[in-house]
Amino acid sequence: MSATFHPPCIESAPPPAHCRAMNNSWKTISLAALGAMWVAVAADAREKLPGDRTLTVIVRDYAGVSDSSLDEMETLSALPLSRAGIRTLWVHCGGHLQGPEPALCEANLEKGTGMLRILVAYPGNQNKRGDPLGTAMVESGYAAIYATEIHKYAAHNGLPDGTLMAYASTHEIGHLLLGPNHSPSGIMRAVWGEAEYLGMAQRWLGFGAVEQHSLLRAVPAPEQLVTGLK
Repeated sequence: MSATFHPPCIESAPPPAHCRAMNNSWKTISLAALGAMWVAVAADAREKLPGDRTLTVIVRDYAGVSDSSLDEMETLSALPLSRAGIRTLWVHCGGHLQGPEPALCEANLEKGTGMLRILVAYPGNQNKRGDPLGTAMVESGYAAIYATEIHKYAAHNGLPDGTLMAYASTHEIGHLLLGPNHSPSGIMRAVWGEAEYLGMAQRWLGFGAVEQHSLLRAVPAPEQLVTGLK
């Protein structure tokens, strides 16, 4: 990586945020579609903590991202989560809709649901590394990624925009589930370097074993959701 091209903090936002980062209105990425190996990993995780986990992500695209980039973002973002035994359901609100807007678009965010906004640019003040790729407001369940910075760093590292969107959004979703802390390596590292970008290109960048277990515990099982409604 060029010495004059500084890697950004994956996310940086003012309080209460923490410094870290279609064709169908309803879209589910199934574990089967992601490969038999990841199904085996997910099954092992479910044996340790019974109950299928589904994370619902409400997507609001304010940057006019192409359908192909959204498809890639959602498919690749679901992959690291599937390794922890978490199925991902994407709900589109606003653009990229066919038919009426889903009711979840106007509902309050519940446990097991988060919102991802795709914005043109970071609305805050630039830091010494430039604008971040994304931000997460852990306490409220809202995350955002920034198309301008993602396009710049994707081009610099030889990645499609949709690929970097996927890992940036997964990092922020990781914060919504795990909290504000970072890891020394992997997808939850605060600043990505050449190793992480290589991992994105080769589709192996993901969460550590401890993080996977914590993710699984952070997403409620169906029976927990039913209990919460009683």
